Amino acid sequence: MPLHDPSERLLTMPRLHVPMAMEDIDGHPILARCLSVWRRNAADGLPATIDPVEMPVEAIKGISLVEWDPQIEDWVIRLSATLMDQGHGRSMTGTRMLDIYRDEEYAGVRERLQAILEAGEPNLARHEFIGSRNRRWAYVRLILPLSSDGVRRDRYCLIYDPATFGQRVGT
Repeated sequence: MPLHDPSERLLTMPRLHVPMAMEDIDGHPILARCLSVWRRNAADGLPATIDPVEMPVEAIKGISLVEWDPQIEDWVIRLSATLMDQGHGRSMTGTRMLDIYRDEEYAGVRERLQAILEAGEPNLARHEFIGSRNRRWAYVRLILPLSSDGVRRDRYCLIYDPATFGQRVGT
């Protein structure tokens, strides 16, 4: 589901990051099914990628694949979710993380992501952001660590829960 008003766009990326316990994933059945697919593929180590065809059909519009680019020393979206594109009003494929976040947020986001990937475990969180009409919106997201060679944690799958993407916060 796009933002409730299709003309509204993401003004800033997460202004609020609320970690969630992985046990809470049962309240997000689409993400829970995605997690099951990842766990099956990660049985012998971190997978190199996620095949969106293996994921629940309802999840496809929320799936992004992100990869570390050592030449620019930043994360780059290699496949952007339809929900992400709708929220930003353009395709986000090829976009660097530096281009998404405000300078004052960038370092904290990278540190949080690094900690997630170092742990090598899925991560569930709720994010709030500000829309172009100065309204607060939210979504729940799941990060699934990936590895290009089975050792480096240089990729991840970001999945927005389509059931929560674009929920208004407050009035």
